[in-house]
Amino acid sequence: MEIPTNSHCNACYKAYSPTDLFCNGCGYPLQGTPQEQDFFLSERNVKEIDLSSMNEAVRKAGNSLFWIAGLTAVSSLFILGTVAEEDRSSVLIANIVLFVAFLGLGFLSKSKPTAALISGLSLYLIIQILNAIDNPLTIFSGIIFKVIIIGYLIKGIKAVLDADKLKKELNID
Repeated sequence: MEIPTNSHCNACYKAYSPTDLFCNGCGYPLQGTPQEQDFFLSERNVKEIDLSSMNEAVRKAGNSLFWIAGLTAVSSLFILGTVAEEDRSSVLIANIVLFVAFLGLGFLSKSKPTAALISGLSLYLIIQILNAIDNPLTIFSGIIFKVIIIGYLIKGIKAVLDADKLKKELNID
């Protein structure tokens, strides 16, 4: 067995003592065979590649929150033309609140993606349910966009949970 001469792990660069068999930070076999060490590093590299693809899915899901905000703003313009004059101010206020909420969740998704995506999906589903209660035909209006948005948000939530799990395995903050 080869005893490492440096005092930092080759995988995560955490300090270790010469008597350690494995790195306390990542589990790297400090006194393992070169094949064991190479295998560990290759597995770690695969996980890091997986993590980068998960982070991309999380980014896309966060962007879908911005899309929802934009669609809310655009659709409010069309809705205002079809609503009775006495209801316009309440519809406008509700749409502005929703626009600001989804825009805020989009920005929050950059720092706290789990909370933002779960909140965004919940808010979006609640809006769709309330619209369906008010007018059941709204379920089918824009169904393709609704399915795509819900799909991105669910995929993003799954990706952020998987990414958090991988970060713990890789000992990444």
